[in-house]
Amino acid sequence: MLEKFIRPRQVREAMGWSRSTLYEKISSGVVSRPVKLEACGRAVGWPEREIAAYQKARIEARGALASNPATDKGGCK
Repeated sequence: MLEKFIRPRQVREAMGWSRSTLYEKISSGVVSRPVKLEACGRAVGWPEREIAAYQKARIEARGALASNPATDKGGCK
């Protein structure tokens, strides 16, 4: 089965992040590193299923936060 890759601009738009926020999330390990789309090129992307899984996890975390907002800050300091 073919995997669709999502380019950085599409990831930023889908998540509502700036460019610097996206790369901060990658550096901190919150989001996986992108896949090089060409062996010697600069083009990168993420498998669509990984981005969808991250979005799903954030949506599910919203429910957990709503039930107990005083004890869980969603991974924030």
